[in-house]
Amino acid sequence: MRWGCIPLTLLALVALSTTTQVAWNSDATIQSSTLVDILNNDEDYSSLLSLLQKAQLIPTLNKLNGSTLFAPTNDAIKRHDLWRSALGYPTLLRDNVQEELRQQLFYHLINHSITEDPKDSKTLQVLDTLYFPKLYLDPPTNKPPPYPPWMPIPESTLGNQSQKLRLTSRDGVAWVGVDAFGKGGIEVKKQKVEAANGVVYGIAHVLEVPPSLDRVLSHEPSLSYFQKILTPSILNVINSTSELTLFVPVDSAWEALDSIERLYLESRFAADDLLRILNMHAVVEKSVRWSDTFDSTTTLTTEYGSKLEVVVSEGETTVSGASLSQPDIYASNGVLHLVSSLLVPPGALQLTPEKYLLALNCTAFISLIHSVNLTHLVNDTETEYTILAPKDDVLSIFENDGLPKQGSDELKRVLQYHFLPGKWTPKKLVDGMLLESVLQEPGLDGGRQVMHVEVNDDDEKQNIPSRHIKFGGAGIIGDHIVINNAVVYFISSPLEPPVDPLQTALPSLELSSFLAAVFSTSIAEVIKKTPRATFLIPHNAAFKRLGKLVSDHLLAATSKTDLENVIMHHIIDGIEYSQSLVNGSLRTFATLEGSDLQLERLSNLSVIVSPSGGWTGMKSTLYPTNMLTATGVIHELSDLMIPRSVELNVGKLMKAAKATTMINMVTKAGFDWILNGTAPPEDSNWADQGLGGISWTLLCPTDDAFKKYNLTQLLENVDVLRALVSQHLIRTSPSAGESSSLNVFDVLNNNRPLPLEDLGEYPTLLSPTSAYGDIVFRALDGKESQYMVGIKNARGTDKQADWARVLTWGRTTTGGGTGGVITIDRLLVPYHPPWWIEYFAPSFVGVLGVGLIGLFFYAIRIVWKKDVTEATYEPSSEAPAVEETETKNSAIDNVKSFIAGGFGGVSAVLVGHPFDLTKTRLQTAAPGAYTGAIDVVKKTLARDGVTGLYRGMVPPLLGVTPIFAVSFWAYDASKNLILTLTPKRTSEKLSTAELAAAGFMSAVPTTLITAPVERAKVLLQVQGQGGSGPQYKGVFDVMKHLYREGGIRSIFRGTGATIARDGPGSAVYFAAYEVTKKALMPAGSSAGDLNLGAIMFAGGTAGVAMWSIAIPPDVLKSRIQSAPSGTYSGFFDCFRKTVARDGITALWKGLGPAMARAFPANAATFLGVEASRKLMDVMSDSKKKYKSSSQPRAVSASEIARNLGNFETWSSHQCCEQVSLSDLPSEFQEDVDKLFGTTKRIPRSWLDKSFDCSPGFAKFIRDASQTAPELFSVDHSASNELFEDVCVVFSAWKRLAKMRSSKEKWSEADFVANVYNVFRTSAIRESSFRVQCAISLPQPQDTFQNALDVPRVLNTKTVIPDCAIFIPASRIRPLSHSAKSPYKLLKNHPAVVKAGNAAKRSSFRYQSTPCAQLPDMPGFEFASSFWEDKKPVHALLDDAYRQNRMSTTAAVRHLHSLGIHAPITGLIWADGAVRAHVDWCEESEGKTVVMSAPYCGPHDRSSNDVFHEWKLDRPSDILQVYFLVRNIDEWTTGKFSSEYIVRGVNQMVEKLSSSERTYKPWKRVGDLAPLSKSNALKENHNISVTTVVTSDASPSPPKPKSRRRRRRSSN
Repeated sequence: MRWGCIPLTLLALVALSTTTQVAWNSDATIQSSTLVDILNNDEDYSSLLSLLQKAQLIPTLNKLNGSTLFAPTNDAIKRHDLWRSALGYPTLLRDNVQEELRQQLFYHLINHSITEDPKDSKTLQVLDTLYFPKLYLDPPTNKPPPYPPWMPIPESTLGNQSQKLRLTSRDGVAWVGVDAFGKGGIEVKKQKVEAANGVVYGIAHVLEVPPSLDRVLSHEPSLSYFQKILTPSILNVINSTSELTLFVPVDSAWEALDSIERLYLESRFAADDLLRILNMHAVVEKSVRWSDTFDSTTTLTTEYGSKLEVVVSEGETTVSGASLSQPDIYASNGVLHLVSSLLVPPGALQLTPEKYLLALNCTAFISLIHSVNLTHLVNDTETEYTILAPKDDVLSIFENDGLPKQGSDELKRVLQYHFLPGKWTPKKLVDGMLLESVLQEPGLDGGRQVMHVEVNDDDEKQNIPSRHIKFGGAGIIGDHIVINNAVVYFISSPLEPPVDPLQTALPSLELSSFLAAVFSTSIAEVIKKTPRATFLIPHNAAFKRLGKLVSDHLLAATSKTDLENVIMHHIIDGIEYSQSLVNGSLRTFATLEGSDLQLERLSNLSVIVSPSGGWTGMKSTLYPTNMLTATGVIHELSDLMIPRSVELNVGKLMKAAKATTMINMVTKAGFDWILNGTAPPEDSNWADQGLGGISWTLLCPTDDAFKKYNLTQLLENVDVLRALVSQHLIRTSPSAGESSSLNVFDVLNNNRPLPLEDLGEYPTLLSPTSAYGDIVFRALDGKESQYMVGIKNARGTDKQADWARVLTWGRTTTGGGTGGVITIDRLLVPYHPPWWIEYFAPSFVGVLGVGLIGLFFYAIRIVWKKDVTEATYEPSSEAPAVEETETKNSAIDNVKSFIAGGFGGVSAVLVGHPFDLTKTRLQTAAPGAYTGAIDVVKKTLARDGVTGLYRGMVPPLLGVTPIFAVSFWAYDASKNLILTLTPKRTSEKLSTAELAAAGFMSAVPTTLITAPVERAKVLLQVQGQGGSGPQYKGVFDVMKHLYREGGIRSIFRGTGATIARDGPGSAVYFAAYEVTKKALMPAGSSAGDLNLGAIMFAGGTAGVAMWSIAIPPDVLKSRIQSAPSGTYSGFFDCFRKTVARDGITALWKGLGPAMARAFPANAATFLGVEASRKLMDVMSDSKKKYKSSSQPRAVSASEIARNLGNFETWSSHQCCEQVSLSDLPSEFQEDVDKLFGTTKRIPRSWLDKSFDCSPGFAKFIRDASQTAPELFSVDHSASNELFEDVCVVFSAWKRLAKMRSSKEKWSEADFVANVYNVFRTSAIRESSFRVQCAISLPQPQDTFQNALDVPRVLNTKTVIPDCAIFIPASRIRPLSHSAKSPYKLLKNHPAVVKAGNAAKRSSFRYQSTPCAQLPDMPGFEFASSFWEDKKPVHALLDDAYRQNRMSTTAAVRHLHSLGIHAPITGLIWADGAVRAHVDWCEESEGKTVVMSAPYCGPHDRSSNDVFHEWKLDRPSDILQVYFLVRNIDEWTTGKFSSEYIVRGVNQMVEKLSSSERTYKPWKRVGDLAPLSKSNALKENHNISVTTVVTSDASPSPPKPKSRRRRRRSSN
């Protein structure tokens, strides 16, 4: 407390006091008892009184006024060391005024009297004692009071305030010296004793004076961690600071720090940071801040400078967000407050990576960093780094050996390699990735060096803790540490930065051959220092795969320049790590040699490298190893690559083989241009033969092979020498070096000039003049990679001069990169066989072939003449199965079509193949190979003779038969499909656009055969290009090779391009053919009347039209199919590359040969088809005659209709009768009235002048109203649809009027197109309107006489009405498609199954439709009306009526067979007039009689045999006909469908199930056969109706007993 707080009475007493103490036995008069009196009167305070005397405090107690003394009892003093010593050993006190004792006694004195008994107090009392703590005790002084030893001076380390003391009660007992929560303390044992100047309380123990803050901290149990990290220097600061308010976090608060941060704070390197943390929690002001000094909001400033916000709320105090766990722990130099969390401002505690590394036992690493001035890397708290730190125990191993000298530049380079920019946690690391380091290399042009990372996961889930990680080959020890802006990995060894490329590659034994080659040149020192370089180093095996001759040449002392160019070609100018090579988009890379490398990335992530030069197909597999160097990176290759600057010709390889003798012979024979890889001299015979630009493979005998020959004699005869050398020269194709037996990666390593496979045959330069010029290679049995070569078909020399062993080989880079040298151990002498061997075998084969062909055609004739019909005379009641005979005839026609198409295709190939070969070679040859088509023919003839023009002819010969058969079949099927999809068409003739569409669709199935055939053909055609020998032995060898190469996908390569060519091409082809035929067809004739010349012209024209648009896709197809695998990714890729390389004109290469081939080839096609068809027809004449003698020809339906006798025969056996409309059954009268009812259809408002219409239309309506007023209704409401319909009728009427007024003669077809179909097709809206739909005729019901003539009439199976109205399939679908539908129930019913035979096409499916052609989906079809247009050949309208009756009879019989009783209508259209009739059936005497009643008009139904005729040139009549058609349409989809049909078939099912009726097939399916003449006499000329298909299961039809009389009309 401060001095001003002492009561005034105390100050007065102090002023009057003397310097001598009053003794206890003094006789002084005491007015009242004092504190000293109380102590003196109580023996329990004797020890305390003695101590007060020793401390000279008796006068002080006497002079105090209103104070409180907490008096320790004697027992309490005995337990206190210091006080007990003061009593027993007074000499132990340090001074004669006992200053320490005085201070402790003052701590028991309170400057006011506590009169209230403390045990009754409910609150915690904070008392100010007379103890003013100081840092150091003052020495004795002689100064007068109030200085010591008399009264306490208000100067202290607590801001001149006295120390505090707490008093409280617990369980009725008073306690003094408790903590802030009222716990602990000393019990007040004795009751208070009041004195005149104060109060005395006896306590059980001596009150301990609060020690200094350092001792308080050390004794606080919740501050164990803070005690752990305190350093002596910090303790000294705490002890030496007065007025210190300290907020110390409890142990749990430090757990918020990262374990690594705590580890650092516990280390010996954290003293500065600990002092900084202390200052953040320390407040030093003029007075100590006890908790009772806090306002509701108080701001304190720490020694660090940060602000602490103290907030006091109800029951809780927070300090900058931290809870005040325990306030006011008293100390001699301040106060201690415990808080729940650290009071460190954000960013105030800068824990750098260096500090962490020091704490984590990386002191040696930090020391090395300091030695080279790289401390910024470990003290930067903002830039993110990944630090690869070796611990002290790791560095100790390399301390003496392995680390550069401290402070050196090399050490700095090494240490920089341990720092990676960025925070690379294990989760971000991927195996094989490259991370940049801080190290900047001069060899990288100042770029940063990278480091390879290896990540190995223990499980498939890539659990991060289980990852094994290596940086630059060094493993990781323990877990990584994340430190704010850095990630630290502890590595198992220091990292060494990469060195130069040659030193890097030196430890790899697989690369030693290439390194040896490098060190043998003068460029080793240059290339290892070249900055930013990527080395592609091939394996040792690459030199072996290169071919021994090539390797020997490159390693020869005279070929250093070539070797250096090869080495420089393996160094990319720039750094390309594996990521950019495997996944990058760049494909071309420049090398130090000056040329480029090409990269090809395959779908399996493999990378193929192609050099700028070398031979054709030279490639190498790239192994992206990412071997880092000081100047870049190293990758490995499977093969050596040769640049274009290195020219390997035949001469160099022969020198490498040391074949000097053969070199002299080649030079002497004039073939030195082959040695140099150049073209032959311009004026030489070889230039005239077209041998320029050809690659050559030379079979080179070693010098030892000539030992047994007279070289002088060989060199003297030039002709013999040339023949000998020619036997060893093989013209090589661009693909000759690729072996069909090798997979794609083996092809990369192929070093052979030729595929040395078993029976690989090749022509030599001697082949054009000798039948024994070809040579053959084959592998030696049981010996790998050992081969022999011999002259093909040579015999009689005992194998002494016609075969040799293959020793070594090498490929050249000249002449297109194909060819080379093959060394052999013998000389191959040209073979000349005896004449009987040379000519016998070909003659024998020719004779045998002619004989086999003759035998084949003889067998065909025998089979063709065999009778395939079966005549029978046995009766049958089953519905005859005519489909069997039709199937046989159809099968024969299909066979004829197939064979004829085959002959046409063969003719096309024989005529057009030379043109096609010329086209293909022009399309696929390299630019400049040919000057034109004539040059192709000239060079082909010079190389291969006439047979060369037919090379590759076998695939198209094998494919033309199915191709042409499928093409024409698909064309017909497509036409039928178009007709099916357009049921409401007005004409059965297809338009030009529809013909083109059918042609396009025909190309799709044809492509399945065309694509593989074209693939094989193109490969065989191009293999001879450039003068090379064939790679394939034939078409089957091609297919085998393609299947091995890529399976079915390889065989069908180019299918998309083939469709792109044949789709539009076939569209134009067939359209042009049909248009040309139509143009050549004379008026009134048919296509069958055209002669062969016209057919050939039409076919040739079609071919020219097709190829005029098919050349561009054909060029792309040929290139795709002939290119090596992977050249093009697809059709559009080929287009892009072709245009980019050769220009847009390249798409029209081969146009000349194609157009020259188009006309003759396609003309020959149709010539072959027609000629072979006629030949087969001639061969089958005898068979036709035989059939005609046993089976009379059936007449057609139109012939029956035109001949009254024939129709009477037909109708009588079909039980048809013509009756009057008055005979119509009553149940049909309402239906017929509605059908022909056309009254009140047009509103009368149209007759008003106010009606908005054209004058012509108004007159048309007025004329109709005058002749047929019943058409009009008073109802003025009319829809726009009706007006539009009548306008259509008006348009048809105008056309008819125009035709009538014209002097031109119009055919019935003109009336149909211009008048009838104009309004009748628009009137049919709901029903299905079919044109020229073939209807099957019914089975005859009656016996017939005149047996020789009647079958011709009754054998007619179909009739084709011009128009037919059917119920739409959608409306009758429920009757057919479900499992419980009537159709399915009837079809599967035993009675129905027994009645028809599905195998003979007489089953219920064929009986359920009146049509001859079955629907696509099995089910019912029902017709309601048939229309017949009068034909030009009809003399009378009765012809059309009779033919239409045949159609309606079939429909009525069809309905009757299913139990449906409904009328069928018919319309006859002729010369602008329309007639109608109604047909139905009735049962009479066990027969089904078909009635036909002409419609006689609505007013006179009783008039017999008189047709009502609508004249369409009358407005009223044409309107009535239109409404009649509309009525038929509505009735068909209305009552006819919903009532008659549905009710009939359902009743049929019920009655058939209950056996109330039986099912009887109705359709005409067989041929009727007459009895023989003898049987006819026996049967009295009454012959039953039978078919060629008999059945014993059913009896013959019963004979009619009588015929019901009906009124008949005369015809």
